[in-house]
Amino acid sequence: MKRKILLLTVINIIVFSPLIAQGGGEKIFFEKCTACHTIGEGKRVGPDLANVHQRREQNWIVKFIQSSQSLIKSGDSLAAAVFEENNKVIMPDQPLNESEIKSVIEYISTNSPDPNNPNIRTPKQIFDPTAITQADIDRGKKLFEGTVKFENGGAPCIVCHNVQLPGMLTGGTLAKDLTVSFTRLSPAGVDGIIRNPPFPAMVNSFANKPLADQEVKDLLAFLYYSDDWNLYQNFSGNGNIIFLAVSIFGLNIVFLFFLWRWRKVKKHSVNFFRI
Repeated sequence: MKRKILLLTVINIIVFSPLIAQGGGEKIFFEKCTACHTIGEGKRVGPDLANVHQRREQNWIVKFIQSSQSLIKSGDSLAAAVFEENNKVIMPDQPLNESEIKSVIEYISTNSPDPNNPNIRTPKQIFDPTAITQADIDRGKKLFEGTVKFENGGAPCIVCHNVQLPGMLTGGTLAKDLTVSFTRLSPAGVDGIIRNPPFPAMVNSFANKPLADQEVKDLLAFLYYSDDWNLYQNFSGNGNIIFLAVSIFGLNIVFLFFLWRWRKVKKHSVNFFRI
């Protein structure tokens, strides 16, 4: 019985973990924090949280986020000072557990600028999906296809690469398909390759014809759109997979019910039921 339950548990973890493992620190930060805080963009209602993990101990941050006023009332002088510095605006208590808050701290850490190396950009400085516009995407598409030429005369991306989108011209096959390049390489990876080409064909095309900063941003916006659009289409087309996962979960419940009933029956011999 125990082995069967363990097997079902393992199967459920395999099936459902991809569906559960979403969100994390970034999702919580955007839902709970962005109304009052930024990471490296200056003070809003509350203080800029860039590198807060270096200025405050983690346990203190956890307590302050969960209930800043409780911490102040306990006599914590640091919490009282933060309250005073921010015009005594009361920070609402956040119903987050320690693990959730630590994931937010990790997100802040990852996206904070390095005070010792200002030339290193944070992921948000490299690419912020909330800042792109349709005009950025359209310019990026035109640059990719070559209907608008690069400022320094570099070859259009479509010569070697392809992107699968409705209405797109078919691109070359000499290099990787860039349809989901953001998922495969991350925004920082795509940005790094465009700005500092590591491949011989790209070096030959762009070594003396670097892209302007705005051109890079427009290409990133277009490739982000391509990635996002295709992932959405794939997710929309995965209804059968979701149905299968739900079905397996339901069958597990039925199976466990019958196992439970079977154990109850086995406790009594057949003669027990005879009159």
